[in-house]
Amino acid sequence: MKARTIAGSVLTAGSLLLVSACGGGSDGGSGGSAGGDGTGKSHSPAASTASPSVSASPARPMAKMPVGTELALAHKGRLTVCRGPAQAPFLETTDTSQSVDGSEIGRIKGFDVEMLSRIGDRISIPPEFDSTLPIDQVLDGTVLNRKACDVVGGISPDSPSAFPQMSFSVPYFTKKTAILVKGDKRYTSLDQLAGKQVGTTTSSGLPDDLDTYNTKHSKKIVVKRIEVPEAVVSMLLAGQVDAVVIGNGVAKNAVAEHKDQDLHVTAEFGKAYQARFAVRKGNTALLRQINAALADAGRNGQYAKSYRLWFGEEPPSVPTAG
Repeated sequence: MKARTIAGSVLTAGSLLLVSACGGGSDGGSGGSAGGDGTGKSHSPAASTASPSVSASPARPMAKMPVGTELALAHKGRLTVCRGPAQAPFLETTDTSQSVDGSEIGRIKGFDVEMLSRIGDRISIPPEFDSTLPIDQVLDGTVLNRKACDVVGGISPDSPSAFPQMSFSVPYFTKKTAILVKGDKRYTSLDQLAGKQVGTTTSSGLPDDLDTYNTKHSKKIVVKRIEVPEAVVSMLLAGQVDAVVIGNGVAKNAVAEHKDQDLHVTAEFGKAYQARFAVRKGNTALLRQINAALADAGRNGQYAKSYRLWFGEEPPSVPTAG
């Protein structure tokens, strides 16, 4: 059996998060409104807000799906998204509370939510997120094949061909490992971190470059591991480590959210993983609209607007048609 790798964070799949993602919206576009789905469960609108760090350029509305296009959705009139392993700043649960039946409900925000909302703008159906399904069944395509959801979000396969049960969208973010520092420190390589105190997370899903480095060199990097990425950044802010080695999305988001803390991403390295959305194999019509929406967002400024919001800088590239 061929080995398969997906970059992302460990996801706890025990909470119920059937929520609508319609925050953010395209300028002048139809953001849609949250509401019930006929099952008696209410759906909260997703939060698409973060601390803006760069002034946004005007973005044009999303183009609409051609009239007459038929989409094969798991539930008529709903775009159901199963959460993959990615967490903040791509998919993050916030404001969690208890529902009347005792399950947890909450709001979801993140860069992936922004992208999925732009897809929703195109097809005029806001996405709804389901985080109750076992992560192994999400990643092996079972939930797609039994039509429990239409899209898997927050997934970065090393090779799409290694997942024959899924079809993948064009990439919308390149995930790599990054070095994050505070102040005038300018470490740009692991060699420069040898002998230094370096924070990292146990749940990045990226290759463990620090362990790999230490097995090959006599002068070791002193590694401090914490599960939660935000706590790793807090260690850096408190001066408890010299640098942090984490995913580039987390690092850039930290710079954007702590504008007054003199944080800098000084290097990005390692294998690149392309973030994509996945649909059931053969669901060509939906995949075509996802790709069209991502490419349109790349052209009309919506992608750059969301990228600036979450990562505090202009995107190095934008999605294009596959």
